[in-house]
Amino acid sequence: MAEIVIIGGGVIGLSLAYELAQRKHQITVVEQDQFGMKSSWAGAGIFPPTNLKTAIHPIEVLESHSTQLHLKWSRQLLQETGIDNELDRCGGLYVARSAGEVAALTGLKLEWTERDIEFHSWTVAEVSQQVKALNTEGIRSAVFLPDEYQLRNPRHLQALIAGCQQLGVTLLSERSVEIVGNHQQDGICIEQIDIRGTQYSSSETKTLKADFYCITAGAWTQSLLAPLGVTIPTTPVRGQVALFDIGEAPFRQVVNEGPRYLVPRRDGKVIAGTTIEEVGFDSSTTETDVEELIAWAGRLVSECSRATLINAWAGLRPGSYDGFPYLGFVGNSTNVLVAAGHFKSGLHWSTGTAVVMADLIEDKASIVDLAPFDPNRGAIHQLG
Repeated sequence: MAEIVIIGGGVIGLSLAYELAQRKHQITVVEQDQFGMKSSWAGAGIFPPTNLKTAIHPIEVLESHSTQLHLKWSRQLLQETGIDNELDRCGGLYVARSAGEVAALTGLKLEWTERDIEFHSWTVAEVSQQVKALNTEGIRSAVFLPDEYQLRNPRHLQALIAGCQQLGVTLLSERSVEIVGNHQQDGICIEQIDIRGTQYSSSETKTLKADFYCITAGAWTQSLLAPLGVTIPTTPVRGQVALFDIGEAPFRQVVNEGPRYLVPRRDGKVIAGTTIEEVGFDSSTTETDVEELIAWAGRLVSECSRATLINAWAGLRPGSYDGFPYLGFVGNSTNVLVAAGHFKSGLHWSTGTAVVMADLIEDKASIVDLAPFDPNRGAIHQLG
């Protein structure tokens, strides 16, 4: 049994803690805010279709295993905690109005065909028949994927927190972290981390020592690693979202148009998103962008224009320099690992990430070839 400290309490960190605790390791998770309340909470929980049998690239293998694991974890967490994360094979409708969107959707159909992912091209008349609430004016192409899933991320996070607590994981929220370690020719090493409460005035500092330290802090990973003299680029990318209460959602499928989507929940809430903005660590919403989301949702489904706007928020997705997450040991280290940079797929890939990182810590063969995800592929090292 190993002692492991996880720094970052979003869906990646909590999933890793849950997996490792089931393997009987002693786990502590440290989070600078409340658990799961950053980008993990802010997303919409859309899982595009996967096919493990035809998966070739490691990213396809990771996402395919993740989907299968979500099906298992959803049932398991419900049984253990009584919390239903509402994982639902609701299907996804993709519509295109502009020439660019039509071209992009054509490219996706070629990819789905190559990966043997089931899809159905719908005429405008079929769209009107199948999704009666949708305004079909201007639609030039439409495709339905029956194997698209959605998951209610706030409830999934609640279930993970409860599951970790039941397994004896120590969860420390609202703590600032200072890493004490070194970076020499023979590799990076963390000797300890010092943590301090952020919500009250106190000079008390607690020291944590462990066999392994895993950084799962999303876009904040780069700054946490700075004291070790290494830079692993993680870029915050803001996405803004609006939440409506329709009373009873007039459609069941996730509706995708270009980069935007509508996600109907079981209780009549509908999420509209999203934007893609590189604005640094600014998670505020902007009136203009929210108004555009509301107007777009109303044009797509008229009930949204008459619905009550409950809330609008933004999350900071952790991007990497090449679009692949960072998964593995940092430098030549034997005790410092990173799992970050999942961009828009953190929630989806969290289960697979948890398993491959736990296998790495236990020196077991990985279900995924981790070479493309090596944290050192883009790292900048500064020996001190």
